[in-house]
Amino acid sequence: MTEEQRQELEALYRRVDERVSEIVSSRGGWPCRKGCDHCCRHLAAPLPITRLEWTYLQEGFQALPPEAQEDIRARIHAMADTQRPFTCPFLSLESGGCRVYAHRPLACRTYGFYLSRGEGNWCQLIQGLLEQEGEGDIVWGNQEALEETVRHLSGSTRPLPEWFASERE
Repeated sequence: MTEEQRQELEALYRRVDERVSEIVSSRGGWPCRKGCDHCCRHLAAPLPITRLEWTYLQEGFQALPPEAQEDIRARIHAMADTQRPFTCPFLSLESGGCRVYAHRPLACRTYGFYLSRGEGNWCQLIQGLLEQEGEGDIVWGNQEALEETVRHLSGSTRPLPEWFASERE
């Protein structure tokens, strides 16, 4: 990852974080908050990430204690034998928090706050909130535009287990 790519990725992540903060602050009782790990425990597929996101994610992974790294590797390996839904291997099952939160990829940052092809990328908790209260003043982000920006920076995506497998090659 070049320094320029890193700066562009971090700037994109900051913009996403600002949009997320605006949505949360404009709505009381938004389900996505510290302690809610519903989406992390119910993934439809292993996370697809680009090479740039993988490199950034690895920084957070490598900063973890060796025991946590081994746990994550074992959970990634076990994903090959798992049926949907998947649980994110970076999720601390004890605390419900992300062990690499500051280095999490775009998909994790935008889930619950962005639209793709006019459809929300969110769980039934948000769906229930929207059915009860309506969308009101929410200005949703454009998921497709963000994904295109990240692909432009570093190419196509691969599932997370493939990136871990490639690190041994």
